[in-house]
Amino acid sequence: MTGIGRREPGAEHDDADGLLRDERAGIVTALRLGWWLADAYQHAQTADLTDEPTGHPAAPAKLSNLTAMPARHRLRMNLDAVEVALTQITALTGPVRPVPSTAAARATVDREPLLLALNELNLDVLRWATATNQRVGLAYRLGRSLADTVRHGEGEHLIRRFGGRHLEISRWLDELASVLPPYSAAVVRRSLAAWAAAVTRATVGDPGEAGLPELARELRNQGDLWRGVLTGGLHPRDLLDEENWAVVARNVIIRDRKLVVQAARGVFWPVLAPLLVVLLAVVGVSAAAAAGSPATRAAVALVGLGAGLTAIWRSVSGPALSVAADINRPLLESELTVQMAARIDRPLAAARAAGRARRQRPPSDGGSKYVARLSGADLP
Repeated sequence: MTGIGRREPGAEHDDADGLLRDERAGIVTALRLGWWLADAYQHAQTADLTDEPTGHPAAPAKLSNLTAMPARHRLRMNLDAVEVALTQITALTGPVRPVPSTAAARATVDREPLLLALNELNLDVLRWATATNQRVGLAYRLGRSLADTVRHGEGEHLIRRFGGRHLEISRWLDELASVLPPYSAAVVRRSLAAWAAAVTRATVGDPGEAGLPELARELRNQGDLWRGVLTGGLHPRDLLDEENWAVVARNVIIRDRKLVVQAARGVFWPVLAPLLVVLLAVVGVSAAAAAGSPATRAAVALVGLGAGLTAIWRSVSGPALSVAADINRPLLESELTVQMAARIDRPLAAARAAGRARRQRPPSDGGSKYVARLSGADLP
C-alpha cells in the first residue's frame, strides 16, 4: 500500500494525460457553447417569441419534431444547451469563479430587451471562459464566429461574411489544431478557404462559379458539417471512399518517386561516387595481389566488390529509410487533408451544380411548350 500523498510510478504521466483530455473536452464544449449562444441570438432576432397559444390547443397527430417546435421553446432549448455547456466546462476545468447565468435572458420575450440580455450573457461567458483557460475562450469565439458566418441570409450577406473574417477564423484554427479532433482544424481551414474563393469568384460574376444565391442556400449545410468535424461528431476520414484512397496512394507514390530521384542526385556525387572509387581501388589491389589463376583473381574481385557494395548499402539505406519515413508521414497527412476537405465540401459542390443547372435552363416567357407561340403577320 502507498501512503497518503504518495504517487504510484507513472502517476505524473497519467495526470498529465488526464489534464490534456480534460482541456480538449473543455475546448470542444466551449466551441459548442459559442455556436449555441450565437444561434440563440440569431433566433431571437428573427423569430416571433410572443406567439402564446390561445384556448385549448389540439393534440398533434404525432409527437412534434424540432422543426415544429414553437419559437419560444426553441430559444429555451438554446439557453438550456448554454447552461449544460457551462456546467460541463466547470466540471472539466474546475474554476472558482461563479458561472454566468441565463436568468436575465429567460425573463423576457420582448425582442430588444432579450437581445440586450443575450449580448450581456455573451460578454459574461467570454470573460469567464477566457479567464478559465485562454484556449477555452478562443474556442468559444471560434464557435460563435463560425455560427455567425453560416447563418441564414441573402447572397449579398456572404460578401461581408467572407470579406476577411475567414482569415481570423483560420488563424484560430491553427492555434487550436493540437487540441481539436484529428485533422479537423486543417480540413475546416481548407474548406473555409474554398468557400471564400467561391464567394469572391461569384461576386465578380465568374460564369464557372455558383451564384451568390446558390452559395447562400448551401452555406448553413456546410456549417453543420464544420461543426460536426470540429466537435468530434464526424471524423472526416470516415467519408473517404475507395476512389479517395486510390488518389491518396497514387499522389504519395508520385511524390515519393520525385523525392527519391532528387535525393539520389544529391547524394551520388558527394557520397556514393567517392565510396565507389575507393571500393574499386581496393578490389583492384586485392585482385592483383591474389595468387593463383586469372579465374581465381576474378572471383576474389567479385567477392570483394559484392561485400563492399553490401556494406555501402547498409550504411546508406538505414538512415535513408528512417528519413523517408519521417518525410512520408506529413506527405500522407497532407494528401489525406486534401481528399477529406473535398468530401466535406459537398454543399459547395451542390451549390455549383445548382448554378450550372440554372445557367443551362432556357429562359421562360411564361408560355407552354406544347402551344405554338404567336408569330407576326405575314405581309407582302
